[in-house]
Amino acid sequence: MAWLYFYTSDLPPVSQLASFKGGSEPEAQIQSCDGPKQTMAVAPRERLGRYTVASLIAAEGKPDARSPFIALFFPGEGRHSVPYQVQLARSLVCPNRSLNRQFQELRLANAINRAFDQEDVLTIYLNRVYLGPNVYGIEAAAKRYLGKNASDMTLEESAAMVSMIRSPRMYSPLLHPDRATQRRNSILDEMVIEGSISQADADRAKTAQIHFSE
Repeated sequence: MAWLYFYTSDLPPVSQLASFKGGSEPEAQIQSCDGPKQTMAVAPRERLGRYTVASLIAAEGKPDARSPFIALFFPGEGRHSVPYQVQLARSLVCPNRSLNRQFQELRLANAINRAFDQEDVLTIYLNRVYLGPNVYGIEAAAKRYLGKNASDMTLEESAAMVSMIRSPRMYSPLLHPDRATQRRNSILDEMVIEGSISQADADRAKTAQIHFSE
C-alpha cells in the first residue's frame, strides 16, 4: 500500500499551487468543483504584510514538516488540528463524504509536502484561504475590508484579517465587530507569547482604530 501513498497520477496536480507562491503574475486561477474558474489575487511572501505570517502562526499554529498522515493523527504543538498541507489538499479535491476522498486528501497532502517547503506552504495557504463571500486570500481580503494592499497592512490590520480564518462570518469585523476584536486581541496576545511582537506593540495595536470598508 505504501506505493499508493506516493503514486499521484490519479490526483489533481499539485503544480497548480505553484502560482499561489506569488511572482510576476498578480493573479492566479483555480477550477472550482461546481463552477467556472475563479481568479484570485496573489502576493509573494514579502508582500503579504510585515506581520501576516506571524499572525497566522499565532492564530493557527506552526506548519508541520512531518508526513501529513502523522501530523494529522499525532498532532504536535500546533493550535490547529488540521495541517496546512491537508487544508490545501481539501481545496483541490471535489467534496464528498467517502473514505476514498479522505484517502485522496492525505495522498495529495503528502505530495504537497514533498513539492513545497514550509515557507511556500504558508504563502500558498495565505493566498488561497477563504475570508468571506468571493474573498480568497489575504491580498483580496486587504483590498475588500481595508481598501489597501496586504503589504501596507499594520499589525492590528494583519491580526484582524487573520482572525477571520477560523470562521469568516463569525469573526467578520463588519457583521460582528465585538467578537472580531476579541479574536484579534487573542492573536496579538499569542504573538507576544511567541516573541514575534512586544507587549507594547500588542497594547498599542489593541487600541488602534481600524477603518473597514463597508
